[in-house]
Amino acid sequence: MSDNLLNAQPRSDFGKGFARRLRMIDQIPGVFYFTGKENVPLSIDLTTFKLLLKTKPSLIELHVDGLKPRECLIRDLQRDPVTNEILHVDFLGIQRGTKVKLSVPVVLLGVPEGVKTGGGILQHAAKELEIECLPKDIPSSIEIDVEELDIGDAIHVSALDFPAYTFITGAQVVVALVVEPAVIKDLIDEEEGEEGEEGEEGEEGEEIGRASCRERV
Repeated sequence: MSDNLLNAQPRSDFGKGFARRLRMIDQIPGVFYFTGKENVPLSIDLTTFKLLLKTKPSLIELHVDGLKPRECLIRDLQRDPVTNEILHVDFLGIQRGTKVKLSVPVVLLGVPEGVKTGGGILQHAAKELEIECLPKDIPSSIEIDVEELDIGDAIHVSALDFPAYTFITGAQVVVALVVEPAVIKDLIDEEEGEEGEEGEEGEEGEEIGRASCRERV
């Protein structure tokens, strides 16, 4: 059995009420999309799906009752903004030999020289990058070595060399950079200053409001 196998059942019911009932029995709704084919609404066991996500699979072998097994990507994952629980998932079927576009997480490796010797701060500017590649070349993450970065240095997408795929993200996008601590402090001070001004304006507004109330009395 494949480690990235996921079983699902087709569903014919829709709507928020049905989705809530599914979640009450530890299942979530989903949809399988495949170019040139009719979309297939699904229900998926939530616990099994969470375990699969922990393995960070590049491809998923989706088995739906009554249909041929299909390799697919997670096209979209919806989460509750408060609890972060998974609410809905979309799968995109792929064809071997046909390139696909997808976003892949970026992992920074090592401690920059500017951090070790100069007290600089590493900023991870781009957490994901969009790429195009064949299904067999889909990476679980893009690993980038940052050990040689000194203070003031940055890595742009244009400097990345991964022959197996093409970057869709713009060449000038900054992936990682090392800045002086003073730069971070200035940014924090600016933000605190703006918040302070807003607070003063709010207090002034409250005083005006109270004065107006007294005048009406």
